[in-house]
Amino acid sequence: MRLLVAAIAAILVGSLPTKRLTGAAVLGAAAPWASGVAALADVLKGFLAVAVIAGPGPWAQTMCATAVVAAHQWPLFGSERGLRGTAVALGALTAVTPIAAPLWGVFWGLGFVASGYPAAGFVGGAVMLPVALGFVAGWPMALMALPVCALLCERLRQPLREALAGRAAKHHWRGGA
Repeated sequence: MRLLVAAIAAILVGSLPTKRLTGAAVLGAAAPWASGVAALADVLKGFLAVAVIAGPGPWAQTMCATAVVAAHQWPLFGSERGLRGTAVALGALTAVTPIAAPLWGVFWGLGFVASGYPAAGFVGGAVMLPVALGFVAGWPMALMALPVCALLCERLRQPLREALAGRAAKHHWRGGA
C-alpha cells in the first residue's frame, strides 16, 4: 500500500508544470536565466520525488523515479506535452545513487562531442548510464536506472531521428582559436 501511495505522489509531483510555475516566479519567462531556473526546478522535482517520497527501499525508489519521469513526460494536468524529462531523470537517479549525474554527464559529453548533436548526447547518456552504473555501483543500481533511461530513449526518438536526417541544429567545431 505504501508503494502505491508513493507512486501516486510521485506522479502528482512529476505532473507539476515547473516551467510555467518558475516562469511566473521569476517575473516572466523572458528573463535570460528563466530556463536555467526551470531546469533546476525539474532536477529538484526528480530528486525530491525519490529522496523524500520513495523512502529507503529499492523497489520504492525505482517506482518513484520511473513515475516522476513518466508524469513529467506525459503530465496529468497542464498543457505541456512532449517534454524530454532529462533534468527530472537526472535528479531522480542522483537521489538513487550520486554517481549517476557525473556518469551521465560524461556520456552526454562524449555523444555530443562525437556527433555535434545534443540529441545524440542525450541518447548516449541514457543508453550508457545503466551499463556504467552496473560496473561502478553494481548491477542492482543498473536495473534501477533502466526504466528511467528507457523512458528517456523513447522520448528522444524524434530528436535523434531529426539529427540522423540532418535536419537538427548541429554544433560545428572550429579548429584553431
